[in-house]
Amino acid sequence: MLINGIESTSIAADDRGLAYGDGLFSTIKVERGIVQLWDYHLQRLQLGAEKLFFPDVEWLLLAEELHCLAKSVSEQPFAVIKVILTRGSGGRGYSVQGCSSPQRILSVHPYPAFYQQWQRDGLKVIQCRQKLAINTQLAGLKTLNRLEQVLIKHELEAQHAFEGIVCDNDGYVIEACSANVFIHLNNRWVTPKLDGCGVTGVKRRQIMELSAKAGQPIKEMKITTDDLLKAQAVCLSNALMGIVAVIQYQSHCYPKSGFCLVQQLQSLVEQREILNGD
Repeated sequence: MLINGIESTSIAADDRGLAYGDGLFSTIKVERGIVQLWDYHLQRLQLGAEKLFFPDVEWLLLAEELHCLAKSVSEQPFAVIKVILTRGSGGRGYSVQGCSSPQRILSVHPYPAFYQQWQRDGLKVIQCRQKLAINTQLAGLKTLNRLEQVLIKHELEAQHAFEGIVCDNDGYVIEACSANVFIHLNNRWVTPKLDGCGVTGVKRRQIMELSAKAGQPIKEMKITTDDLLKAQAVCLSNALMGIVAVIQYQSHCYPKSGFCLVQQLQSLVEQREILNGD
């Protein structure tokens, strides 16, 4: 683990990331020492830092530390690097006055092997009872405030489920616990609007951009749980799992043709990646 470029496992007890969840993070896939989708991760971190009124972050230094850490695991086919930015240390209270030294925390983790099984076999998901609060200021960001996801994960584990669909307080589908959602509805792919809550995943962004370039734009719209039952196919995505087909939602099973639609989306993205040199 690197903290501000130094090998360490300790941070100050008054760090605002610990005290208030005052920070951002991104979980990044590494293939043979090569950082995947770094530009997208960086742009989301920069947007988050701007929206949270962070002091200046040494972005070039962060990138150097990240790529150096990635090279240290180049012998592994896949690995995971987690990047955390906190506002740094400050006094008691919510004011950000006097906080001028953001903390960079980078750690390496094994790549979850089950993601490859999910890509091959698909995934069953449930409907989560836990809702996401609407906050347009924080919508799209991946902040350190993950208590909603902690509660969602607890609910999933209690139901012996790996993933679940999560709605906002108005009842609209937003995302899964750790992934974005795409559904094939009325012969086209659509995805939930994330203007009130949810995380704008980097894989979600890549899928939407590459689909648009291929002449198959994906529409952002309000999606209901009834839409999930009407859909021809549903899939999840994040930076680590890629694209994974949902084969069952609650008791509703999707046809094999739905799995084929997801495979077509996977192929489209992979082909555009090659054409664009990603």
